Amino acid sequence: MSKPSYRILITSLEALGHINATIGFGEMLSSHGHEVIFVQRQKYKGLADSRGFKFIPLDEEILGAVFENAVSDWVDTNMETFRADPLTRIKNMTEQDKKNMALNEESFVKLDLALTKVLHENPGAFDAIAADACDVVNCLFNSGLPVIPLMSGNPKLLYKGGPPAASGLSINDDPKIWDEFAEIYQEAFKEMQNVFNKLLKKGGRKEYYYGNTWVLPLRHFGFYQYPSDLDYSECEPKHDEKWFRVDSYVRSADDTNDFELPESLSKKSGKLIYLSLGTLGSNDLLVMRKLINAASKSSHRFIISKGSRGDQLELADNMCGENYLNQIKVIQMVDLVITHGGNNTFMETLYYGKPMIVVPYFFDQFDNAQRVVDKKIGFRVNPYDLDEDYFLDCIEKALSDQEMQNRVKAISQNMKNSKRQLQAVKMIENLIEEFKSK
Repeated sequence: MSKPSYRILITSLEALGHINATIGFGEMLSSHGHEVIFVQRQKYKGLADSRGFKFIPLDEEILGAVFENAVSDWVDTNMETFRADPLTRIKNMTEQDKKNMALNEESFVKLDLALTKVLHENPGAFDAIAADACDVVNCLFNSGLPVIPLMSGNPKLLYKGGPPAASGLSINDDPKIWDEFAEIYQEAFKEMQNVFNKLLKKGGRKEYYYGNTWVLPLRHFGFYQYPSDLDYSECEPKHDEKWFRVDSYVRSADDTNDFELPESLSKKSGKLIYLSLGTLGSNDLLVMRKLINAASKSSHRFIISKGSRGDQLELADNMCGENYLNQIKVIQMVDLVITHGGNNTFMETLYYGKPMIVVPYFFDQFDNAQRVVDKKIGFRVNPYDLDEDYFLDCIEKALSDQEMQNRVKAISQNMKNSKRQLQAVKMIENLIEEFKSK
């Protein structure tokens, strides 16, 4: 008897970190014989087509410009707030800062309306839904289908013990500092939590957001990706034990937007280094220029992901770059990755066995940066007090430390050999079968 194939809708908040992780999760499902239906804005159709996914576009008239600009507008509004360490940021936040930090409620309302339309126009078309960063999108959870939340960020927020999530504090720090951060953080982000609770209430759901907890209680189970070698076992238990770790569901490289090293750079000596601050960090041109200026003094070569404002950046002779790069292919080419520590780039870098320097800019990036230090697989460089000599010294040490490189390669091999993907797919299959038997 052949194994049944199920139809699974995958979607996420419109931000590349969430989208790329969701695509990787979809590839995992597809590789086990299931039909994946990717629901997102029309401009992401190529991501589905190149992977053999079915694609359903969200209604652009519903989403409009307010949704498309929500993240970049939010970064610009809070730029000065972001240029400080996490504790200083939240200590110095004014009441207006706290209001600014709250994500745009209208964006989530529009996403809910657009996804509601997809569900209504495709009755009976899906057997389950997997969604990243869509906890407050009520139509998914009120659809009557099994919904599987995905968590594409650093998993520290899933654990009760240890330093608070988004603090960038070490497991070795004084717990008194943990407590101080947690108390101030809760007050600083109260406005954002109020927005989320308001959305839940509007959908007839319980208002669950409180304190430093940014994920809802699970109906069934949820998945996050993080290597077993780095997961926070010393901070157990989890807030909800139904969160299941998959060591990796890193997406494959896109066939479009290929990248070749320019001849002018390939002829130069030195190791090859990739530098990317992701969607959020690359919008901060002050920080980008500081890093580019420091890297120009290195004897090594750099590939720079310049971001949406890259046309305003000038690169040095030991660099090449584009606004948007085929990141997976670039990571495989280089000897070292300098990253903002967003969980996608973090996971991709580990999967391909590269040491890293993390320049954290926001939220869970601080936790990944500190995890790199605590596990001795790279270095942390803070953008708000960037010291050029220290930055350049970290580059040299990361490229020459063989023990560090061996640790990273071991993590990479364990990620690739893990059986957790197979277990995750089986869990989903069993859940769908259970729903169908009712």
